[in-house]
Amino acid sequence: MFSRTVGEVAGKFPQYVSADAPLHEVAQAMASRRRGCVFVRENDAMVGMITERSLLACLLDGQPSEKSAGRAMLSPAPGIAVDVTVPHACRLLVEKDLKHLAVRDLAGMMLGVVSDMDLVAALGVDFMMEDTICQTIMSKTVLAGPPEMSARAVAGAMVERKVGSMLTVVDGRPTGIVTEWDLAVGSFSRPGGLDVPVAEYLSSPVTCVPLGGMVYKVILHLRQKGIRHVPVVDEAGRLKGILTFSDILRRAAAFP
Repeated sequence: MFSRTVGEVAGKFPQYVSADAPLHEVAQAMASRRRGCVFVRENDAMVGMITERSLLACLLDGQPSEKSAGRAMLSPAPGIAVDVTVPHACRLLVEKDLKHLAVRDLAGMMLGVVSDMDLVAALGVDFMMEDTICQTIMSKTVLAGPPEMSARAVAGAMVERKVGSMLTVVDGRPTGIVTEWDLAVGSFSRPGGLDVPVAEYLSSPVTCVPLGGMVYKVILHLRQKGIRHVPVVDEAGRLKGILTFSDILRRAAAFP
């Protein structure tokens, strides 16, 4: 499994938008297949990638109705050659703090896209972590705040701290969660956009896992639900950390 290449596990049908597409079309493209990224094409060439974080940062920069996909994209799009091994791709995602990479052939043409979830599945990380508990690899620093916070303030904190979610907590216990994707994509379907309480975006109640929970079971849960973040709590239900696919990927990248 360590010798598998990204070309063997990459998705073949990435989402595209034109460079001059308005941002609401970018959000629609992400929402249509529940994707965390879309690629920008100009004159039949792929010129960039838009992630939920880059879209959110663009929205925070003011006047989103006047901006196009070209303003929100990462250019050149982060990419990797089709013959690179999966472990190397894991290390690259960790190094660049990314969730997706464009997969290119030896001539530089885009063939597909690979995500952190694809790479974790390809490595069989859940089987490698049969004896690993959540407390071992979770992030102990968690972005948290009250549901009365404005969605714009939460989005700004996420972008500044480079984290993918925020939790609301009452008496030390998680009560809801909002992600970058929720804010970046969901803001286009709300009349108030980001200028509303973050409570309007929350998923609640939030599923939590115990400190001593087995990571391989959490990986299966995240994959089945199509989510990337889960709070970790003690026996009394108090928040102690958060386990994300980024944490799992960092552990995967440490394998030989």
